[in-house]
Amino acid sequence: MGIFSRLFGKQADLSERTTAEEKISADVKSVDESASILWQQVYDARVKIFEENFGELPQDILKLGDLFGVWPGGGLFAIPANKFGDGAMVYTTFGLSNPDMPTDITVTDLKTESDGKRIVRTQSTLNKKDNIRPASDRPGYGYEIMVVTKEKAEWPLWLLQWAVKAELLRDADLLGRVEKYQGLTIEKIQVGDRSSVNILISKAKAPLAATADLPNGALELLVATVITDDEMQWSMQNGRDALLNALSAAEIGQFSILNRNSVVTSTEITSPNAKQTSAIDPALDFSDINSRDAMMNLAAEGKLVKILLFPAEFGGQDVLPNTVYVPAGAVEIKHQVTSSLAKSLKDGLINNLNVQPEYKGTSFVPSRIHVKASHSENGNVFEQTIEIW
Repeated sequence: MGIFSRLFGKQADLSERTTAEEKISADVKSVDESASILWQQVYDARVKIFEENFGELPQDILKLGDLFGVWPGGGLFAIPANKFGDGAMVYTTFGLSNPDMPTDITVTDLKTESDGKRIVRTQSTLNKKDNIRPASDRPGYGYEIMVVTKEKAEWPLWLLQWAVKAELLRDADLLGRVEKYQGLTIEKIQVGDRSSVNILISKAKAPLAATADLPNGALELLVATVITDDEMQWSMQNGRDALLNALSAAEIGQFSILNRNSVVTSTEITSPNAKQTSAIDPALDFSDINSRDAMMNLAAEGKLVKILLFPAEFGGQDVLPNTVYVPAGAVEIKHQVTSSLAKSLKDGLINNLNVQPEYKGTSFVPSRIHVKASHSENGNVFEQTIEIW
């Protein structure tokens, strides 16, 4: 039995069937036309917003060949933005806020062919996502992301391609993470065959436009700003919003400038007490403390103090595998590092901690303690080495 027989019964005559078929066809056509109209309205509104705030859009949009079936209406623009200074450029995604986003398609088995200099062909398989991200009251993914520079360059396009693929293929939810963590820092993103950068992703601040209204919802504008290694670590203790304020105070703001000096000094990266590692008596030498008994004798004399490697604040227990003995000068340093990490844990900046002692020769007294904290989702990494002797 055909679908129209099921709808109208076996006795339905041809005219009834034809009328029903025409109605369904008209309904589908109406839906398609409505979606097409909305898509064009969103596109036109976004063009107006970008041109008013940044500059005239170029005629050519960069399409990502390996995402044709995933992001058919999206691409990247390189916009001359002289209103922000001679030679300034805004590199931006254009389509993450489209009405047909979030995508329900993903790419597998991606293959590329090169002529030795350029990619000449891409081939992939398109599949429906197992877990389709639900739509919300935001337009598409809710944002567009940009890189602002003071000169024309190619590397920002690498960075934007990384962001697009992280969102469309891996559902990174960059906007959600920026809102949850008051910004997002990510290290070592490849922006060339042999180069990489650390970035701070945050909501756009003046003089850049921050939000705009599209026909399908409120659009947020995110900016990826290149930061130094020092700034990356500093933000782990002081917050991403504090780093953005420091960049603004240094009149860098959200401009990405490669190979610039840090706006924070090395003494600001860790607590002042942590720098007292150099104040530990350089004459100390524990190389002959090569047994537990010898170590405990020094502890009895007050020359060594017991500490927990994995801090009690993180659930570490006072058991033999988790204890080491160090000079008193290193105890306060370890306490400062732990306090800083505890704050980062409370703020949701880290959720993993690894502490590893390093020894010289057969000594039972560690010469260094390596501390590495990270977050399994947002990519944050904090590393510090406590020098002991």
